[in-house]
Amino acid sequence: MKKYYPVLFALLFSVGCIQIYAQNDETEIDSLKIEKKKKSYKPKISGFIQFQTLWHFDSNGDGETLPWRFRVQRARLRAEGKIARKISYQLEIDPRAPEITGIMRDAYISFGYIPHHKVILGQQKTQFGYENRVSSTCLFFVNRTDVSDNLSRGANLRDIGIGLKGFIPLGEKYRFEDAITLVNGAGMNVQYDNTAKKNIWSRGGIRYKTNDLLWRFGISGGYGDMFEPADTLTGTAAYILNFTRLGTDFQIEQKWFTLAAEYVMGWEEDPEGKSEVAGYYCILTGKTPWNVGPLLRYEDMDGEFIRWTIGAYYGKPADRIRVLANYEIRKVEADPEFPLGEDNRFYLWLQVRF
Repeated sequence: MKKYYPVLFALLFSVGCIQIYAQNDETEIDSLKIEKKKKSYKPKISGFIQFQTLWHFDSNGDGETLPWRFRVQRARLRAEGKIARKISYQLEIDPRAPEITGIMRDAYISFGYIPHHKVILGQQKTQFGYENRVSSTCLFFVNRTDVSDNLSRGANLRDIGIGLKGFIPLGEKYRFEDAITLVNGAGMNVQYDNTAKKNIWSRGGIRYKTNDLLWRFGISGGYGDMFEPADTLTGTAAYILNFTRLGTDFQIEQKWFTLAAEYVMGWEEDPEGKSEVAGYYCILTGKTPWNVGPLLRYEDMDGEFIRWTIGAYYGKPADRIRVLANYEIRKVEADPEFPLGEDNRFYLWLQVRF
C-alpha cells in the first residue's frame, strides 16, 4: 500500500494546483470585468473657450464711444458620464464667471427609464422656445436676442429643479417633442427659494426630418415669479414679479440655409400693477460647401429695443474651431438718452473646443 502514497500525493497536488489556477483565472476574469465596467463609466472631460474682441462706432452722433476691448466670453469645463446603464450625470463650470453664482453651470443627474425620455434632476436649462435651448457653442451670433434674455427665461437661463425631456415617435419622419421643467425660480446656484411659488417652463412641438430637410414647430409656456432685490442706487424696494409667458417658434433647415424665428408674449404683475410685453426675432443662416456663410438676424423687443445683426461665420457647430463676425445695428426708441439709438458694435469671436 505504501508504494501508492507517492501516486496519491501527486494526484492530490495536481487537483490542488488546478483549483488554485482556476481560482486565479476566475479572479483575473472578475478583475477584467470590473476594469471594463470602470472604463465604460469613466468620465468624459471636455470643454471650450470663447474669446471676443469688440469695437464701438459713433453711429448715434453723440461724439462718444466706448473703448475697444478684448474679453474671454466663456471658458467651460465639463465632466459627464454614467454611473449605471440608465443613470448619467453632467457637471459644467465656468471659472471665468465674474460672479461666484455663475461659476457652476450645469449640475444634474439624468435617469433614462422612460422610453425616449430623460428625467433630469438638478441645475439645468429651463425649456422654452428655440434659441435658449441651443448651446452657445452652436449659435451663429455672439449675443442671444433680447427676447431670449428677457422673456424666454426666468432670473437665469438655468435653475434648480426637476425636468422631463424627450420625444414620442410618430412614424418614420415625424416625432412629437416634449419638455418641461419645474424649478425654484430663484436662478442658478441659489441655495434657497425667495418665494413659495415654483416656476414651470415647457415646450411641445412637431419635428419632421428627411435626409435633406428638417423643420420644427413648437409652442412654449411659462408661469411663475421672480424676486427682484432692492436697488440702493435708485431707492427701489424689493418686490416680487409674477409672470406668464406664451411663445411659438419654428425652424427650417435644408442644404443651403437655416431659417428660425420665435415670438413671445408676456403678462406681468408687480406692485405698480399689470403690464404686457411682447417680442420676436428672425434668424437666417446661409450655407456653403466650404463651412463659411452669411448671417442675418432681426429682433424687436416690444418696440423699445430693435437690433439688426449682419455678419459671417467659419466652421460648423460641431467643429473644433469656429469664427464669427457680427455687426450689430442697435436702436433704443423709448430711451430719451439715445434718441438715435445706441452705438453700433462689431464683434469678432473665436471658439475652440477640446
